[in-house]
This record gives sequence, structure tokens and C-alpha cells, in this order.
Amino acid sequence: MKRPRLRVLVALTAFAVGAAGCQAGYVLRQGFHQLNLGAKEIPLDSPALDSQAGAGVAQKLRWVPEILRFARERLALEPGDSYRTYLDTKGPVSHAVTASHPLALAAYQWRFPLIGAVPYKGYFDPADAAAEAERLRKLGLETLVTPVMAFSTLGWFDDPVVASMLEGSVADLVDVIIHETTHRTVYFPGASSFNESCATFIARRGTVEFLGSHESLQPLLAEYLESHEAALRREQLLLRLRNDLDALYRSPAPEAQKLLRKAEMFATANAAYRSLLDRRSNATLAASNAFVLSVARYHEYEHLLDDLEKELGGGPAAVVTFLRGLPSHSNPLNAVQRRLGRTEGESQL
Repeated sequence: MKRPRLRVLVALTAFAVGAAGCQAGYVLRQGFHQLNLGAKEIPLDSPALDSQAGAGVAQKLRWVPEILRFARERLALEPGDSYRTYLDTKGPVSHAVTASHPLALAAYQWRFPLIGAVPYKGYFDPADAAAEAERLRKLGLETLVTPVMAFSTLGWFDDPVVASMLEGSVADLVDVIIHETTHRTVYFPGASSFNESCATFIARRGTVEFLGSHESLQPLLAEYLESHEAALRREQLLLRLRNDLDALYRSPAPEAQKLLRKAEMFATANAAYRSLLDRRSNATLAASNAFVLSVARYHEYEHLLDDLEKELGGGPAAVVTFLRGLPSHSNPLNAVQRRLGRTEGESQL
């Protein structure tokens, strides 16, 4: 047995022992699925990569070692032994389930040993994700099942580059690898919104720097910046919707009135959202709190991390170094606010 697969078995056992009841079964099922997928991975340095993965895929994959080197040397990230192999998942690598109270911005939480409470649960089998969503709907919760194009096992396993990570441009590949490597490097149990905002912030900063440092990628830099500006406008719209919904739910209005007003707010937001999209796109907002929360957690604290970067100097690497210096079970939001001389906001995590 190869050492990486042995590490998977050790990690599986550690998680399962710490989990309780059905969570232990979940951990084992997902872990053994990952173990089976590992047998299909192709090393990036394999002479057969072009023939097995295809020339176009292999061409993008040749950027991966350079992205990882950049992540280590310029962003203070630690990829470990991840992203040294390629796995053709034939689509999304997994599916994530999220849920929320219909009249409160309160995400349903799953609890796991070592990683703490998280507001999403991933499944390799989409049928398992659908079954979990149905279970939660029967409890009266709003649910959302979304395809996952990339993920990090936080250093427990050696993550591969999966096919869905290569669907965009090289700029998109840089962004997603830095995002997931940030998770592997900086993770605070129970602080999902901070963790995701941090990974988004470091990935965006790092991608701009990486593209700017390679002459052959210069044409992608302007495109990436333009895409980022468009995404920022959509994100700001959704964060405003989140704040408006929160105010509505906290108001003393009757439940029926809240439900009616909620539908009106989503309709208005959808019209504004579509105006920000490419005319060829038919995308719409899912009219659920679960959707709003799932988007907000990726961007909620980007502005705070931007302020921290300016305070520290030294670019995104300084932010990573500061956060890596905190105890793993500390409240990162409080620590950042203290560093900025602001009032702590532990309840906002």
C-alpha cells in the first residue's frame, strides 16, 4: 500500500473515532469514497499525462507546480503534498447541502471532530445529498444542494487537481488552487464565514499578483480584474439583501407579512441581479435564506481583511502569516479587530 493511501486510512479512523452516531458512518462513507477515487489519480509528472488526461488538460496542469511554488514563496501558504496528481471526476467533485430557517438567517450546523461546526455537508454521491436535503426539508428548513467544483481536506488527505477545477481559464485555476491552499494553511474550527472570506481574499489578491508576474498571462489579467469587478457588484447586492432580510426577520411583523415581504425582496433582488449579468446568462437567485447565507459567507469579511492587509503591510502574505500565528481555536474575527483597534465582534462569526 502506498503511503498516501495509508495516511487516508489513518485519517479516516481518527475522524470516525471522534464522530458520533450517524456522523461516524458519514465520515467513513465519504472517506472510503475518496480512497477509491485516489486509485484513479494520475501523477502530474507522469509521461502518460497527455495521453490519459488529454493535451488541453495537460497544458493547464503544467501551470500547477508554478502556482504552488508561488503560493509557498509569495503568499506564505503551505500546500503540502496536495495538487501533485490529477483526477477526472467526470463532473462536480461532490455536492454540498446547506439549510436555513425560513424566517431567520440561521444556518443549520453539522458538527465534526477536529473541524468543528460547519454550515454545509458534502457528499460524493448526489443521491445522498438529495436525501439529506429532503430530511432537512421535513424539519421545516429551507435547503439548497449545489455542485462543488473544488474542495480542501484541510491537510488530512493529499488533494488532487480535479477536472472541474480546469473548466475555466488558467486565471480561474490559479484562483481556485490558492483558495483551497489557503484553507489547508489557515483554518479556524467553527468560523466558516471567516475561513471562506479569508480564502476568497487571499485567492483574489494572489491571482492578480501571479498573473501580473507572467508575461504570457498578461491578457488574462485584465479579463480577471473585469470579472472580479462584476462579481463584486453582484456580491454587494447579495450582502445588501442579506442585511435587509435580517432586519425583516427581526421585526415584530406577523409571520404571514414577513413571508410576503420576503418574496417581494427576492423578486426585486432577482431583477437587479439579472441586470448585472451578461445578457446571455439566464442565472437567477435561489429564493432561499440558505442561498443568501451560502454566498455571504465567502465575502462577509473581505473588507476587514483588506483593512488588515493595509495595517500590516507586506501584502496578502502578511495576512496569512498573522493568521497562522494565532492559536487554532482562537476567534480570528476578534483577533483581527483587536489588531485594527476596533470593538470585538465574537457573535458575528
